[in-house]
Amino acid sequence: MRHHGPVPSAEPDAPSKAEVRAHVRAARSNRPEGERQTAALSISGHALELLPRSGGSIACYLSLPTEPGTDPLIEAASRLGCRIVAPRITGRDLLWIEHRPGDALSPGPMGIREPTGAPVDANELATLDVIFTPGLAVDRGGRRLGQGGGYYDRVLSAIPRHADGGPLLVIVLFDDEVIDAVPTEDHDRRVDAALTPSGLTYF
Repeated sequence: MRHHGPVPSAEPDAPSKAEVRAHVRAARSNRPEGERQTAALSISGHALELLPRSGGSIACYLSLPTEPGTDPLIEAASRLGCRIVAPRITGRDLLWIEHRPGDALSPGPMGIREPTGAPVDANELATLDVIFTPGLAVDRGGRRLGQGGGYYDRVLSAIPRHADGGPLLVIVLFDDEVIDAVPTEDHDRRVDAALTPSGLTYF
């Protein structure tokens, strides 16, 4: 029996960012392991619509156990010959390291798995085809609610928007985390699409 339900939306008198984050984190922790595994496989299947073939490149985070799983997505990208970079937290910044399934990983903050190689030039992010971002929710306008550390907001603020030739920004979520509205601030960067077990939603 599921213990998670729809995430509250940000309408008048709606929850704050902190309240929405707490709700989503609780729902994720209660999500059955079998459902998480099925969701990860479905997400990787729908990602094939976005993944470039040999010669293309993507960025993708290494998911936590309660997050929508990205390992099958990364494996699919690798099979297609994509170049993949994954993040490592250093201070207040994210460094990006080339990654392949099976590469050595080390534990980072909050139990995040991180690649161990040398970082690539940060300017390369603007040349990627797709950046898959983590998050807790997104609304129908593409407004992303992150974990609260601001890491991705800082990274994305330096990258051209997809309409201006930059990467396609895609947030990876469970289906019930795409909601009508989320509390946001002016500096929050919108994403171009949401990738969920049910498919792709473009904004």
